[in-house]
Amino acid sequence: MMTASFNDRVFIVTGASRGIGLATAKLLVERGGRVALLARGADDVAAAASSLGDAALGIAVDVGDRAGMLAAFDKTVATFGRLDGVVNNAGATMVCRIENLTEDAVMLQVKANFLGVVYGSQAAIPYLRRNGGGRIVNVTSATARHPEEFPYLSIYAATKMAAERFTFELRDEVKADNIGVTCFSPGTAETTFGAAASVVEAAAGFKRWLDMGPNSDGMMAVGTVAQAIVNCLSLPDGTAFDFVELRPNRPTPKVLRI
Repeated sequence: MMTASFNDRVFIVTGASRGIGLATAKLLVERGGRVALLARGADDVAAAASSLGDAALGIAVDVGDRAGMLAAFDKTVATFGRLDGVVNNAGATMVCRIENLTEDAVMLQVKANFLGVVYGSQAAIPYLRRNGGGRIVNVTSATARHPEEFPYLSIYAATKMAAERFTFELRDEVKADNIGVTCFSPGTAETTFGAAASVVEAAAGFKRWLDMGPNSDGMMAVGTVAQAIVNCLSLPDGTAFDFVELRPNRPTPKVLRI
């Protein structure tokens, strides 16, 4: 594990009021960085930032709102004076069979999982270029390649795959500016994944998942995922992990979680 210091470096982490995002922000602060935590819930993101002390700033924003994201990045730089890296981690999932998807369910995931990555990357580029370089880590999902992780995630998987293709294009466009871009694809972690699903659709999803076999590969602690993300921010200039997929690797009996 890399243990680079981030003294005087400034980062933005989206989806940072809980889970992987908060764990990532916490680790960056522990290593000397200053971090703006972005999330939709004003109270939750304020509490998360407060828990990390004066090196953290909480900003309530919907990552699918381009104007809001640009303003959040401006506020971060106005507060901390610079920007060195961004972790576009925010995401939303809706366990739901395709025929039952509502427009709201589709757009929630499109905005969080794809547009949030687009807008977060766009907002970062000018500030990183001004700084002489930096890092962008776009968090996607192993579900895009491993449908056995959980069923009925059509829009979630599709938007995450779109974010991956976007990220590979982004890498080529900004590498001349010394901006390293990483597509980071985590497998199942101990988060509130699936919390937005309806009871009926969640029950159908878990039944299908259980029917697919008795064992899964288990779940990872959010701190483990955060360590891997921070490693992507720790490399020397001129190098970057293009694509990282981190998955649990321990056969585990499946358990109904609803």
